[in-house]
Amino acid sequence: MKDRSAKRLPMLVVLALAVGGACLAVQGPVPGDVEVTRILQSLFGNAPRWAEWLTDTAKSPMVIATMGVGAGLAWLAAGWRSALAVPLAFGLAWLIDKGLRAVIFAPRPSADLVAVASASSSSGLPSTFGLVYGSIFGVAVFAAATGSSAIVLRALALALTFAGAAARVVLGGHWTSQMIASVLLGLLAAVAASAVVDQLLTKKGAR
Repeated sequence: MKDRSAKRLPMLVVLALAVGGACLAVQGPVPGDVEVTRILQSLFGNAPRWAEWLTDTAKSPMVIATMGVGAGLAWLAAGWRSALAVPLAFGLAWLIDKGLRAVIFAPRPSADLVAVASASSSSGLPSTFGLVYGSIFGVAVFAAATGSSAIVLRALALALTFAGAAARVVLGGHWTSQMIASVLLGLLAAVAASAVVDQLLTKKGAR
């Protein structure tokens, strides 16, 4: 697990910085953002109920159930140690969200360009939703396990993350680039939390 984390952490940091840096530099939609949003809205409508429901699963009190689902997937994929990393990953994502919102700002989608279900003046980067879903389901995505069942569980965790990100985009809550950067930060939190839990429990078992 330590070797995997050592490789994944720098990669996720670089990707998050690259995408997030582009969002901040442009201070608006990066190339492709508007087109992706319009395509999704043409397919699903401007404010589909499934997207609104998914958005609520990253908010209190439903986020507790979402953490339960994420921990369950992680447990089934790689055991109880992996499940313990989920609440820690969520806590790290919360800290990242609060910290970044205090120092950066990127405008959310404009109603002049795409349909916006619920306008907000807060920063579109980071996306709290992207951080929450990336951290909670990222633990299962990067679970140190092999076998067909683990692959299926990873695919399910990824599918849930992608569905959630698509929900925020189709509602006009965030640009796709903002969601990608935020999910990457959430995945970073998941990898870091998994490494911390694994190291702590390994040390405890060695005593």
